[in-house]
Amino acid sequence: MSELGTLILARAKGRDLLLDASQILEVMPAAPVTPLPGPVPGIAGVLLYHGEFLPVFDWNMLPGTPAGRLSTSALAILKRRLALPLEELAGVLEQEGEGPGPEPAEGDPWEEILACRWAVGTASMPLLDPDKLVDWLHHHRARR
Repeated sequence: MSELGTLILARAKGRDLLLDASQILEVMPAAPVTPLPGPVPGIAGVLLYHGEFLPVFDWNMLPGTPAGRLSTSALAILKRRLALPLEELAGVLEQEGEGPGPEPAEGDPWEEILACRWAVGTASMPLLDPDKLVDWLHHHRARR
């Protein structure tokens, strides 16, 4: 995991995080989300994307996340066919060669959906793992 190309710096539920651009189909402006008729853990609703209904992730389900409505300015459409609502896109970070090594995400309340913490300058930011996120959703849905 120490070799990444382009990282997207984003903000969701008041937290800064990194998204691996190779795991994203598109980043688009916020669009209307249609609520589902009944509650589905971790899903806020669906979004019509190129003629296909995509589930939209609900950040409120994650441990340690403050309750409340997310002020969405953008949606990241993951290759895993899931839309992530984002409060803000803060920029793009190009990693060259090996780059700074990742740190474990241990102790982070979002640890279950993170690949690691990545050194960005003098800071350390969590890197979202789309596979872990989808696994987390399936697990919480199965417990329902």
